[in-house]
Amino acid sequence: MIRNNLNCQAKVNEETGMFKKIILASVLLCSFSMAEAKQLLDKVVAVVNDGVITSSELDKQVALSKKQIEAQKMQMPAESVLRKQVLQHLIDVDLQMQMAKQHGITVDSTELNEAIEKIATMNHVTLSQLREELDRQGFSWAEYRRNIRKEMILTRLQQKAVGKDVTVTNEQVEQYLQTTPTINNTALTYHLQNIVIPLSEEPTTEDLKKAQAEAHKLLEKIKKGEDFSRLAIEMSSGEVALEGGDLGERHLAELPEIFAKEVVKMQVGQVSGPLRAGNGYQLIKLIAIGGENQKHIVTQTHVRHILLKADPSMLPSDSQKQINNIYQQLKSGKNFALMAKQYSLDAASATKGGDLGWVNPGELLPEFEQAMNKLPLHTVSRPVKTQFGWHLIEVIARKQKDDSQAFKKQQVRQFLQQRKFAEAVQNWQQHIRSQAYVNIVEKGLA
Repeated sequence: MIRNNLNCQAKVNEETGMFKKIILASVLLCSFSMAEAKQLLDKVVAVVNDGVITSSELDKQVALSKKQIEAQKMQMPAESVLRKQVLQHLIDVDLQMQMAKQHGITVDSTELNEAIEKIATMNHVTLSQLREELDRQGFSWAEYRRNIRKEMILTRLQQKAVGKDVTVTNEQVEQYLQTTPTINNTALTYHLQNIVIPLSEEPTTEDLKKAQAEAHKLLEKIKKGEDFSRLAIEMSSGEVALEGGDLGERHLAELPEIFAKEVVKMQVGQVSGPLRAGNGYQLIKLIAIGGENQKHIVTQTHVRHILLKADPSMLPSDSQKQINNIYQQLKSGKNFALMAKQYSLDAASATKGGDLGWVNPGELLPEFEQAMNKLPLHTVSRPVKTQFGWHLIEVIARKQKDDSQAFKKQQVRQFLQQRKFAEAVQNWQQHIRSQAYVNIVEKGLA
């Protein structure tokens, strides 16, 4: 009853896509003042369903992208190429924001504040230091908040659109552990870049040949010394194209299977491909390998409890008096097991004297576990309140256990969920783009 049942459905936390990013790269910020924006010719450059993208919006985003490219010391692409890529990004975001509005997806101020606090914590700075850093680089705090809110809304939309369909079975975890090379080291991470040459939802044989040929041309350019990051910015249709195709550090199980099999054979600095992966042909570059296996040791606790549920006819104060009475009897020397059999309303454990057996971290309700962890051995806790009622807890024993195998399976399940979710989002984004009305008005941007 009190065990904290884990949901094995893929649940992509908003933090997965947001809080691991560095402060200034987590969102695309605007460095233009309002006065400057008003001076721009605000003509329409693209129509997206019932909405529009204006010249000023595009110019702001291009200016920021240039700033990011310079900060990352990547080669700057041609202005015309960069504008095309940035516009495609804006179109994709606008389509999703339109859908979010239709579904009533919002982020309130409390949620936004909590998210920004987590970003600051992940980057080991205070909120004041975060604001100072943004101000130092000429970024608006209000615009930063707007963009964080937008990113959270997009994450929630994607979860609503495809999250419920992403599942990982025990059989899939076991199969992965048995068949994937070097999986014994699940801690290894691979820092990758990619270039995506896109395909339509239902590509013809001619489409496949054309995309593959384009990928081979890019591969030859890279082999001759052209910069991978610049080519990614110019040519890739991937989600991180404007970041030079930087995918960050990934575990093998997070990568498409065809990538995982290739990556383990690559040397740092090597480029491989073209690889057919769902939405197109891809080139991948291995930047670095990190991480190392460590044993995962957990503290197991042998615990028992007495649960007293509040009678609907009783006042809360009366039920508390009753549990306090039992507590005083235990303190005076009454046998815990006998009292549990007599009074506990947790039917599963009452017949065993309240014994819950050996439990691992995270298996019990947080309030229960926190109280349990503070208890010395053979000491009865004061009454502890949870959603199920009042508990009296006694720790019988503790021991250390090497939980590495179970932890490895948990990691693989999480990584497979992330991989499946990312693939589902890519397919969904491609689908909504194919169904949308998009008219690029400005010449040279189509």
